[in-house]
Amino acid sequence: MKVHLMDQDTDFNPQQKPCFGKDTLIADLEFARILSAMAQDDTMIREVCSSALFCPLRTAREIRYRQEVLKDCINNPETVRKLYDITVETMERKHKSWSWLSTRQNLSSNFSSAVDLLKIYTEMLMKMCNATDADMRNFHSEGFKNFISMLWQELDDDYFLQIHSLLNELKDEKGMLISAELGNYNQGIDYVMRRKEKTHFWRHWHFAPSFTLAPRDDAGASDFGNRRARAMNESINVLAQSAEHVESFFVILQKELAFYVGCLNLYDRLRAVGMPTCIPELLPLEAESRKYKELYDVSLALLKDSGVTGNELNAEDQRLYIITGANQGGKSTFLRSIGQAQLMMQCGMFVGAQNYRAPIRNGVFTHFKKEEDTTMTSGKLDEELARMSEIAGRLTPGALVLFNESFAATNEREGSEICRQITKALADNGMEIFFVTHLYTFAAAFFSPRYPKVQFLSAQRLENGERTFKIMPGEPLQTAYGEDLYRKIFGPEA
Repeated sequence: MKVHLMDQDTDFNPQQKPCFGKDTLIADLEFARILSAMAQDDTMIREVCSSALFCPLRTAREIRYRQEVLKDCINNPETVRKLYDITVETMERKHKSWSWLSTRQNLSSNFSSAVDLLKIYTEMLMKMCNATDADMRNFHSEGFKNFISMLWQELDDDYFLQIHSLLNELKDEKGMLISAELGNYNQGIDYVMRRKEKTHFWRHWHFAPSFTLAPRDDAGASDFGNRRARAMNESINVLAQSAEHVESFFVILQKELAFYVGCLNLYDRLRAVGMPTCIPELLPLEAESRKYKELYDVSLALLKDSGVTGNELNAEDQRLYIITGANQGGKSTFLRSIGQAQLMMQCGMFVGAQNYRAPIRNGVFTHFKKEEDTTMTSGKLDEELARMSEIAGRLTPGALVLFNESFAATNEREGSEICRQITKALADNGMEIFFVTHLYTFAAAFFSPRYPKVQFLSAQRLENGERTFKIMPGEPLQTAYGEDLYRKIFGPEA
């Protein structure tokens, strides 16, 4: 039985290697709060969602496959949560009864435990079929249609009746029928456990030769036990393989449903605070345009637990975005929203926006300013250059690179020249760059007809100094309006 709810051809593996800089992306883009909202204290959901977010898909076919499944989940949340709860209950019941492979037990006890475990799995499979029965027509994605069809084709009523009958027969407390043959030296060989006749069994064997072991015949009891175990051995191996197969199905299903339940948890949180979400429109890797409306920082909305300001843009034929403007005007927040949306889009999720269209990218990389090195092992500029060198070794054409006030640890002239050379090299080699900066010399260097594929954005500031937290198209300015903050702290007459 195949699940394939996250990928069309393979089962999802949460242990796959994440993209470069996972911990840095979580810190810079503030994904910890997003993952907490998705998990809601469920470690399985957190593990799977973290793996999916930081193992971004690279093709439109893979992303759209998950998007369609996610749409079904949003339209049928109760059924999806019920299926996930069934997998959780199955694993809990399995752990409570899991003893049949123990070497401390004899084969007879292991056999009985194996039958009990298969009964649990059969019961939970029936619950799963019943959970999808009423709503199966409401699922339209390829992933869910194939999954539900597989359940009903392979696990119909006749199948369950047959399984129940076989398991009850194996669990029969009245005894076990085995056969054997005599070997060359009159020793028992070829021990086999046999099925009992459904009718007339006891009448058929009532007058057969028989004997009873003496109450204290320990040697005889041990001998019979060994013969019984030899007959049961092959059956236990078959039961083990069957149980492992069904268990694998439940484990994979739990992990793949965990991702979609995490998406539903986040979706509900954002809807509760009145923030929009949308399934993004995908553009190919070579595209050089972006269009979005009411794009916002999901982490900030979760922190405030209320609505936050969104941004709008329609950029065509652009590879470089330089963002300047007033201090505390929302530039870093905007940059985080870009990175969050890209990773959420490429793992098949919705994004925090009213509508969103963007190209697929060969990775997301962040270079944000960090606090001073308290160990004094290197200067701040050295540390920034070392991080940039590590990132440069991982970049490929089509990557998205986000800079937040990078290389501002030195003076204006040197910092601007470093930024200019790095940015130009990245843009010339097919990268897409978003650069938040206060270095006017750097920004002004690209305000030229020699660089036509540059979009300048600015944090909006009203005449009275008020910040709207909107990022609007605008030319770079020589000031970041630091005096506004000074007056806010020390008074209007300062």
